[in-house]
Amino acid sequence: MAKVFFKPDNVTHEIEDGTQLIEACEELAVNLPFGCTEGTCGVCELTVLEGMKNCSRPTEEERDYLFPEDFEAGMRLGCQMRIKKGDVSLTWKALRSK
Repeated sequence: MAKVFFKPDNVTHEIEDGTQLIEACEELAVNLPFGCTEGTCGVCELTVLEGMKNCSRPTEEERDYLFPEDFEAGMRLGCQMRIKKGDVSLTWKALRSK
């Protein structure tokens, strides 16, 4: 089981290894916003504070939307990522213009 800490909600949840983050958030009623769910709008942009190695690799959609410096800062799109295993800590912020 993976453990995900959702900083804005100040809660930690255990989820099955390999779970898509969007599915976990919907099931657990986490307040991470989602828009298009296809990796093109950026509504679900978040920052992995800890545990990036426990997350799936960025998808093509994420690579198209985010800048290289975004990835370096730990940014991801919540609708595109899976939690592979282990502990992950996430936060999110207001939308920004691209």
